[in-house]
Amino acid sequence: MTPLAALRLRLDTMEPGIPSQLHGSLTAATTETDRLARMVEGLLALARMEETAHAPEPVDLDPVLVAWSSLYARQGVRLDLIGKPGATVLALPGALEQILDNLLSNALRSAPEGSAVTVSRRLTATGAEVQVQDQGPGMTAEQRRLAFDRLWRAPDAPKGGTGLGLALVQRLTLAGGGEALLIPAPGGGLNAVVRLRSTTPRRRHSLAGVPHPRRRTVRPGTVRGNGDGRPRPCDPDRRSTPLSNG
Repeated sequence: MTPLAALRLRLDTMEPGIPSQLHGSLTAATTETDRLARMVEGLLALARMEETAHAPEPVDLDPVLVAWSSLYARQGVRLDLIGKPGATVLALPGALEQILDNLLSNALRSAPEGSAVTVSRRLTATGAEVQVQDQGPGMTAEQRRLAFDRLWRAPDAPKGGTGLGLALVQRLTLAGGGEALLIPAPGGGLNAVVRLRSTTPRRRHSLAGVPHPRRRTVRPGTVRGNGDGRPRPCDPDRRSTPLSNG
């Protein structure tokens, strides 16, 4: 048992015999103990990530999102999931759960009761993108710039945060080859965007009639060579040359 866990247990055992006028102080001490435990856990997670090299692994995106629906409902906030399910992304072992847990926890603390948090997911040309958008007070441009710093908290941030959640989100995302950013949500609130590599990115579609740059199209009747290693001239009107990506 860790020292913080032992302290939490002592506080729990004190509750039955404590005078009623001290219940508020006991609740505050319990809350701060839990917050300190989360802070230590976050610092340990950052330290482990920086000292240990892991390769990203495929992981399903949807189970983590669905698991939060019931918790949101108990808090009186609706969780709307938008986008086609079934995306598989690449992330460090255990990283996706921590990334989404931190983003969804932050959004739930900021969202007013009766509001909604929208989680949209979509495949992109390079991977997958997840956006967690709340209807809370949002952040200023300066606050968004500082939000990924360790232990930073907004002056009007809801109680219970540690200032490590977004720092952990950014570092876990970068370690998996992705990126994380914060932008204003339309109509107020905050939109946290995480872009991750995917095992099934959306394919780029070429223009109609334009061959794929990796393929060379040869029309019937076009001669590619003499068979002796020397190129054989062909009718320029019948030559098909693919366009390059450049």
